[in-house]
Amino acid sequence: MTDSILILLSVAFLLFAGLCVPFLIQILRTAREMAFTLQVLNQRLPLIMKNLEEITTNINRTSTTVHRQVAEISLTLRRVQGIVGLFLGLEEVLRRRMSFPFARTLRTSMAVGRGVRVFIDCLTGGGPEGKGGRSS
Repeated sequence: MTDSILILLSVAFLLFAGLCVPFLIQILRTAREMAFTLQVLNQRLPLIMKNLEEITTNINRTSTTVHRQVAEISLTLRRVQGIVGLFLGLEEVLRRRMSFPFARTLRTSMAVGRGVRVFIDCLTGGGPEGKGGRSS
């Protein structure tokens, strides 16, 4: 009985070993392909690293340039904002000091000017009658 168990175990081990051979061959092929890939990668890695350094340098230059231009634009906008604030403050001071609105003053001044012109025309004899109006 022990002989039959021993034979049965030997056959099972041989069967297991026979089934493992394709897996071992596939593992060997995979290891060879990985070694080849690693060799190619090691050959090309310095070029890849050099390209990455150039890209990093260009990005740093671009970032510095953009940062400088944004700072200049910010300074210019602050100056413009200060000038606009000055004009708004000046406008408010003038508005508080004036007793009535500017548009009304302008209309009144224009009406006074027209009245003075008509008065001078009448004094000098060039009134409405002399300009092609009614004649008697």
